[in-house]
Amino acid sequence: MGFRINTNIGALNAHANSVVNARELDKSLSRLSSGLRINSAADDASGMAIADSLRSQAATLGQAINNGNDAIGILQTADKAMDEQLKILDTIKTKATQAAQDGQSLKTRTMLQADINRLMEELDNIANTTSFNGKQLLSGNFINQEFQIGASSNQTIKATIGATQSSKIGLTRFETGGRISSSGEVQFTLKNYNGIDDFQFQKVVISTSVGTGLGALAEEINKSADQTGVRATFTVETRGMAAVRAGTTSDTFAINGVTIGQVAYEDGDANGALVSAINSVKDTTGVEASIDANGQLLLSSREGRGIKIEGSIGGGAFINKDMMENYGRLSLVKNDGKDILISGTNLSSAGFGANNFISQASVSLRESKGRFDANIADAMGFGSVNKGV
Repeated sequence: MGFRINTNIGALNAHANSVVNARELDKSLSRLSSGLRINSAADDASGMAIADSLRSQAATLGQAINNGNDAIGILQTADKAMDEQLKILDTIKTKATQAAQDGQSLKTRTMLQADINRLMEELDNIANTTSFNGKQLLSGNFINQEFQIGASSNQTIKATIGATQSSKIGLTRFETGGRISSSGEVQFTLKNYNGIDDFQFQKVVISTSVGTGLGALAEEINKSADQTGVRATFTVETRGMAAVRAGTTSDTFAINGVTIGQVAYEDGDANGALVSAINSVKDTTGVEASIDANGQLLLSSREGRGIKIEGSIGGGAFINKDMMENYGRLSLVKNDGKDILISGTNLSSAGFGANNFISQASVSLRESKGRFDANIADAMGFGSVNKGV
């Protein structure tokens, strides 16, 4: 018995075409519903890979933007806090200016100092409590904090916020050399002034002549202060050890090579003879005389030239023998509080030699809560002009 298979070629073709149409219709519906041309790797494998990469990058960039906004928020928080601190500092400056006039009594100055102390406590409180998400911002611990602001590695920014406590701001380094008792030629070099390089100044002669002395050296240093960060001041003064008593100078009495001659003076130079005689040649010598509040003779070099006394000024002036030749003291100031490293030739002629007494101190705003001690005052150049002999 035989079998017979009936076929319908047309129906088979119609079914096959309907399957293809259904598949394409599903693809079209998928694209319409998603709004995407590529919904699977089968649509476009390379295009799918590119699209996935772009989607990932877009999501990462979105988070990077959020990171950037967080960084902005941190800096804005710190900025607002520091703005309040600036207002406090302005108030402190105003009160310090108010106290710096003789119309104030000791009692009112004490009250002003108490106000300043309270303001500094408030300043420190802001510095110690300002935070963002638990992270301290103004305590000095916010250093090299990194924020990812790109989709790839190393697309970051770093931010550092310095400490703003009263013990950290206004930090200044003071160094004052010993008193210079002999003339010479000196050349300064600042070591590692910017952390890397050295800076060499021109040679300066320390003497009693015009255009020389610590005044000329300070001028040379200050010309480059904006670059080096180091400024210089000088004090060239010779002061009697006690109140002036009656006496007479010798015929050979001279200052800086200019003969003044014999002068008879009274107790306290009441007749003004000694001061007048010295000041009559001050334009030539560069040295001006006065009697201070304690009745002592004070000789000051206006230009920073040395003061050299020859002959005899008389025992009544109480000028010690070792002060007959005095070229003063040089003070250096650096605002970052770091040590001032010096090298050079003949540093002893500037008071910074190995055998010189050098006063050093780093001072911050915190020190203004109390009086400066003698060491700080001397490092700032306000100590005894005879110190460091």
